[in-house]
Amino acid sequence: MPRWMRLGVLIAIVAVGGATLLWTHPDDPKIRDRQGPFEGPAYRTSDAAQPGSAGRGGSGGGTTAVDFPASGVTLLSWLPLSALGGAASGSDCWGYVSPSGREYALMCDSDGTSFVEITNPSSPQIVTKISGPTSLWRDVKVYGTYAYAVSEGGSGIQVMNMANIDNGSVTLVRQVTTPGTTATHNVAIDEESGFLYRCGGDSNGLRIYSLANPSNPSYVASWSTRYVHDVQVVTYTSGPNAGKQIAFACSGFNGGFDSTGLDVLDVTNKSNIQVLDNFQYSNPAYSHQCWLSEDQQLLYLNDELDETGSIFTRTHVLNVSNLNNVTQASTFNNGSRSVGHNLYTQGNLIYEANYRSGLRIFDATNPTSPTEVAYFDTYPDSDAAEFNGLWSNYPYFPSGIVIGSDLERGLFIWWVGNPQLTFAFPNGQPANFDPAGDTLDFQVVEDSPGLLVPGTAQLFYDNGSGYTAASLQDLGNGFYRGTLPATPCGQSISYYVTAQATSGIQWNDPPTAPTDSYQALSGAGVQSIASYDMEANQSWTGGVAGDTASTGIWTRVNPRGTGAQPEDDHTPTPGTQCWVTGQGSIGGSIGENDVDGGVTTLLSPSFDLSSTNDPSISYWRWYSNDQGSAPNTDTFVIQISPNGSTGWVTVETIGPAGPETSGGWIFHQFRVADFLSPTANVRMRFRASDLGDGSIVEAGIDDFDIFDAVCDDCNGNGQDDATDISNGTSQDCNSNGTPDECESIGLSTLSADGGGYPGGETISVFGQGFSGTAPTVTFGGVASSSVTVINDGELQVIVPKYPKPPTQIGGGASPQQGYIPSATVDVAVSSCIGSSSLSNAYTYRGRK
Repeated sequence: MPRWMRLGVLIAIVAVGGATLLWTHPDDPKIRDRQGPFEGPAYRTSDAAQPGSAGRGGSGGGTTAVDFPASGVTLLSWLPLSALGGAASGSDCWGYVSPSGREYALMCDSDGTSFVEITNPSSPQIVTKISGPTSLWRDVKVYGTYAYAVSEGGSGIQVMNMANIDNGSVTLVRQVTTPGTTATHNVAIDEESGFLYRCGGDSNGLRIYSLANPSNPSYVASWSTRYVHDVQVVTYTSGPNAGKQIAFACSGFNGGFDSTGLDVLDVTNKSNIQVLDNFQYSNPAYSHQCWLSEDQQLLYLNDELDETGSIFTRTHVLNVSNLNNVTQASTFNNGSRSVGHNLYTQGNLIYEANYRSGLRIFDATNPTSPTEVAYFDTYPDSDAAEFNGLWSNYPYFPSGIVIGSDLERGLFIWWVGNPQLTFAFPNGQPANFDPAGDTLDFQVVEDSPGLLVPGTAQLFYDNGSGYTAASLQDLGNGFYRGTLPATPCGQSISYYVTAQATSGIQWNDPPTAPTDSYQALSGAGVQSIASYDMEANQSWTGGVAGDTASTGIWTRVNPRGTGAQPEDDHTPTPGTQCWVTGQGSIGGSIGENDVDGGVTTLLSPSFDLSSTNDPSISYWRWYSNDQGSAPNTDTFVIQISPNGSTGWVTVETIGPAGPETSGGWIFHQFRVADFLSPTANVRMRFRASDLGDGSIVEAGIDDFDIFDAVCDDCNGNGQDDATDISNGTSQDCNSNGTPDECESIGLSTLSADGGGYPGGETISVFGQGFSGTAPTVTFGGVASSSVTVINDGELQVIVPKYPKPPTQIGGGASPQQGYIPSATVDVAVSSCIGSSSLSNAYTYRGRK
C-alpha cells in the first residue's frame, strides 16, 4: 500500500493540550510527517541598522536561523510561529492592500489568522490575530475590506472586517456555518462576480455564497457531484467566453482519491451549474490545486501525491482554451523530488510552494516548458518527498514583495529579482585588520539610479563588545570608508554593511546581517594551524572507551540522507566525506542507524597550541533530535581538553530544543583562550546521545579548522615570526625572537661621555637592536667585561680599563712628571646582526 493511502480513510480526533484538534481531512499525509515548530527569534533586515549591543556569543560567522539556500530571492523578514502566537503549525497565506496603499500579509496557522503589516517589508509589524478552531488546515481569501477564513476544524466561514486595519484593528464580524458541516478545506473568491466558494470539508464539493453584502455572505447554491479540494473561479471578460463564470475544480470521488482530476464548471447560473468537461491528466494521484496562465489559455496544476520519491516535482500544463475539451499540453519539473503544493502565476512567472524545496519560481515565457529561474529553500535539510516546509505563497502585492507560509517556520517575506542595493569592497575583504586601527572601503551599488537614500549607508563592527557603527567617510559616487579602532591582536572582528533604498527596504551585506556577518582577525595576518575536510581519516576516532550507544556510532562516510541525517557533506565539490552518527542502508528508514541507547563520541587528534598567539577553532556541525515519539529530549555536547583526556570544558551544548536541533549544516567558531589556556596537547570531542525513549538523534561534523592570528610578522610573509624561526625560514642568531633580516644594530648616545682613569664606572649605552644575546661593547678597541641588556634600546656597560699611557717628565711648559693626559676613544657595539660605532664618544680624563 502506498504510504499516502495509509491515511486515505483517516478521520481522527486528537486531543492536544486540552483542546480538540480536528483532523477530518482524509487525503493529507501531512499528519504523519508532522514536526514541531521551529524555535527561534524573528528576523528583520531592519535589525541590522539597530544592532544594539548584542554580540556574537562566540558563534563567529555562523547561524542556523537564516542559512537558507537561495538564488534570485532575498529574505527581507521572517516571523517564526513563535512570533505569531506560538501555534503548532502554519498553513495558508494571502495578501491585502488597504485603501491607503499599505500592504498586509494574512498568515494562517493551526490556531487562527494573523494580520501582519508589511508596508516596510524589512520591519513587519503584527497587527492582530483572530483565533479559530484548532486545525492543521486553514485558508483565507480577501474581498473588498473583508477577509474570509475557513478550516477543517469547523467554524464555517469566519468573516473579518479589515476596514480599520491601518489603525491596528481587525474584527471578527460573524461566522457563517450553514449549510451542512462546518468544516471546510479551502476557500476561493471570484472578485469580478462577487461570489465565495467553500471547497471540501468532509465530502463536500462546492458551497457558493453571494458577497453582495460582504459582511454577511449568503448561501446560494452547491455542487456536490465530486469532492473539490481546491478551485480557481474566474469571470471571463473577453473572447468567446465573455461574461461566463468558470470554476476550475481539483476534484475526485472518495475525498478526491478516486478518479482524481479536473472539473471545468460553468457556475454562471448558480441554480443550473454545468459540467463543461471532466479531465484526467496523465498519471494522476491526487489533484490538489491549479491556477490559470495570465492569458487564461493554460492551466497549471499540481498533484500532491504523485511525487513519491521516485520522480521529480511534476507540474501539469493543461490546455483550457476550449473549456469543453481540456487537453494535456505538457508537464515540467526542476530536478527536485519534493512534493508540489500551491502555485500562482503572475505575468510570465509561476510561483510554486513545493514543501521541502521551498519557493520555486519558473519563467513561463515558453508557457508549456517553464524553466526554474529562482528559488528560496525554507527546508534546507533535504528536498525529500515529505510533507514539511513551504505550504503556500502570495505574489500579488503592488510593491513586488512576495510572502510565503511554512508549516514549521511561519511567515517569510521576500524580494524576488535583483536586489535594489548591493555592496562591493573595492580593495577586497580583509582576512585581518591592523591591531593599531584600520580602515575598510566599501561601495553601495544601485540597481537603478536614485535608489539609495542618502546618508543611510553604515558599517557595523563587533570587536568583542557588541556591534557598533563605525565612523564613516563619504568618498562620493557611492564609495565609503569606515574607520575601525585599535583592537588587541588575536581578537576576532565581525562586520557588515547596510543601506536603505527609497522603497523603505533595508539592504544588508551579508543579506542576513546581523545574524550573519563577515569575519576577520586583528593581527598582521592569519595562519592555518590545522585543517580537516574529513576526506581522509587524519587520526580522528569514532567511538571511544566508555561509550554506551548501541547504534549510531560515529563513522566517516559519504552520508545517505534521511529526514534527520544529511544527504551531503559540507565541503564544496568534490568533497563527499564527513563524520556522522551511523550510516543506514539506501532508502532505509529515518531511524535505521540513528543514535540509540546511550552516548557516542567523536575524538579529534591532539594539537600543539603552546606556541600560538591566540588560536581559534571552527567547524561545521549537524544535529537533529526533533523527530520520533520523544522529540527534543537529547543533547549534542562539544568539549575541549587541555591534556587530551581529562579536564573537559564544554564549548557548546545543542538541544534539547531550539533553533539548531532540526538538522542543517551549522558553522561555529570560538577562541580557545575563552575556555582554557592553549597547551601542547589540546583535544576536542563531540558527544551525541540518546538517553530517552523514541528519539531520532543524528549528528555530523565536517570542515574542522584551527587558525591563529599573526601578531608579529616583520618580514611580511604571512607567517608569525616565531613560526619562521622554528621552521628555519628565518635565522635568529641573537635568540631574541626576531628574524635576523628584520633587525639592525645601532648606537646613538651614551649616558656619560667621559670618566677618570682607570675606568670601571657603569654607564648606559643607547641605540637599537640590543635585545637577545648581549652585544660586545668596546671603548677604544677594549671590550667591556660586563654588558647587560635592559631592553632593545639600552645597555648597561662597565667601562673597561684603558691602558696606562707613558709617564710624562719635565717642568714648566712641559708636562709634569706623573701627569696622565686625557684620552678620547671610539665606542662601538657589535653582534651577529651587525655593528655600529660613535667616533670620539668617550673620554678618559687625565690626572696627576
